[in-house]
Amino acid sequence: MINKNLSSGILLLVLMLSFQSAYSQKYEASTVLKEKFTDKSGSPLTGKGVIIGDVDSGIDVFHPMFFFADGGEFTFTDSDGDGYITAGKDGIDLNGNGKIDSDEILQYQEIYDNTWGMLVSMGQQPGKYNPEFDFLYVDVNGNKKRDFGPKAGFTENDPSYGEQFFIAIDGNKNGRIEAGEKLVGLKTSKIRSVRQRDDIIRRRGVDLIMTEEDKNGHGTGVAGLIIGGHYGVQKIHGIAPDAEMVFSSIRYDYTPRFVRNFTDLVGFLRDEKVNILLFEDGEWMWEFMDGSSPEEEMVNQMARDGVVIIGGAGNMSGGNMVLIDKLTAGKTVSYTASCSGKPDEDVKKNDGVFFSFLWRDQSANLIFEVETPDGKSTGELTEGSGILKTGDYKIFYSREVSPKGTVMMKFAASTQDSDIVRGKFKIKVTSDKELELRGYVVDVTQSWSGTARWVNSPAITDESNICFPSTADSCMAVGAYVFNVGWMDQVGDLASYSSKGYNITGKLGVDITGPGHSTFSTEKNNSYQIFSGTSSAAPHVVGAAALLLQYNPALTHEKIRQIILNSAKTDKFTGTVPNSEWGYGKLDIEAAIKYLMNMNN
Repeated sequence: MINKNLSSGILLLVLMLSFQSAYSQKYEASTVLKEKFTDKSGSPLTGKGVIIGDVDSGIDVFHPMFFFADGGEFTFTDSDGDGYITAGKDGIDLNGNGKIDSDEILQYQEIYDNTWGMLVSMGQQPGKYNPEFDFLYVDVNGNKKRDFGPKAGFTENDPSYGEQFFIAIDGNKNGRIEAGEKLVGLKTSKIRSVRQRDDIIRRRGVDLIMTEEDKNGHGTGVAGLIIGGHYGVQKIHGIAPDAEMVFSSIRYDYTPRFVRNFTDLVGFLRDEKVNILLFEDGEWMWEFMDGSSPEEEMVNQMARDGVVIIGGAGNMSGGNMVLIDKLTAGKTVSYTASCSGKPDEDVKKNDGVFFSFLWRDQSANLIFEVETPDGKSTGELTEGSGILKTGDYKIFYSREVSPKGTVMMKFAASTQDSDIVRGKFKIKVTSDKELELRGYVVDVTQSWSGTARWVNSPAITDESNICFPSTADSCMAVGAYVFNVGWMDQVGDLASYSSKGYNITGKLGVDITGPGHSTFSTEKNNSYQIFSGTSSAAPHVVGAAALLLQYNPALTHEKIRQIILNSAKTDKFTGTVPNSEWGYGKLDIEAAIKYLMNMNN
């Protein structure tokens, strides 16, 4: 779920909280390839011609990193005669009258560093124009700030949806733009369309400028890793900066499934003819986790039709929200879940907790009994569904079976007066057969950190915690490894929160890992940020797939999966692959491109 308080949420985001000295280390952009590649026509591999769909929080359509450099080439007039661009003094003679008028003066839009100063090691200079990080614009009204959007009087037809942005081509890479070096106008949005949370569809060329704000900012960060910036210009740009994106913006409820209109979101992206579908949502409550849901079958069909399906595996490790136990016939076991009652800091008090238990033997008879924090009990529950009043609580229960034969007993607990749920719930389970039981817990905050969690049980595990919908048979599920700095983890190692293990059907849960902890990307409101989690790792695989598709548009989902997995790299951290933590290893984009080129040769 979209992260509402930046420490929780089902959307695959984990912020890195590191207070190491940002100025004493050297950091890298995980999205900029060290080698240069071209397609069969000799054009740079930048994802051109590829359309990517993302189920996410939305997008900041005004961020300068999300406009194509298709607004024409210009030279600047050096009004102060110092030999290089000086913001506030120099300009562009747009009307051709041989001088710089007051509405032709260039200012610069600083892209703010929200990385605790880490970008300084890459050359970013806060408060000073740097063409490898910042953007120029023509300050038409002379107010020394960039005006944009409908509120400032701009329309869909205005280049870059406001006072026009420009990138500067620093040919000699000396950090300043000198006489004779070109400026290129930004014009067309890289975003083709957005299905908003209210189901209104905004389209480029029609009303994309009216797109709702990406309040959470998650989708903006994801987009930066894939399509942000301009090839060869910025120090930080996306892997496929000439690709285009379509967004299905998630609207959440506070009971599972938290994304209510999932089918509609995926259907919109299918109808928009995307080449790649990215899931930036991860759920585990009241899901069969066996790939059998209608939504998973829907994306399986999309994969058969040629769409590449990719998703983050999840950030569940360390949250104590999964248990796996071997039940002995006739023996009763008890599991305890602790609910902190911590509220959703956005709008919602924590007034509900949810449980689900899964097993694979339909013939087994399991008896459940729930004890609420006030010491009252539901009595034995085996079949059917219903709502019980138990002391101060209401307990919903239901037993269901998936098309693949997975059995689920699910519960929801709330207080009779809809107050905050806090305290400990005990669930007793007795089986008439020996079998493996999986148990999940979450509350309405939907927090990765586990504000509701299992406690005091040896069955608590970080194994087999891959999230829906990356449990789909077709989905390339992506784990996260540490890239720039690790906080508690070692650079190069698997991020401690990255989901891992096998799905309930026995399918390997993680296919590949990508840079996922402390990568750099776009942030809403003209900023750069640190972006972490499998939410960060999965876009790297998407970017790789976009480059492969530019080189060979006929590639299928399965062929791209084969290329990416076969070209993955291994090291001392991954060990022998495939395995349940790393899948087939670490994404190696350069190796994947070479693998494809060798196939074609």
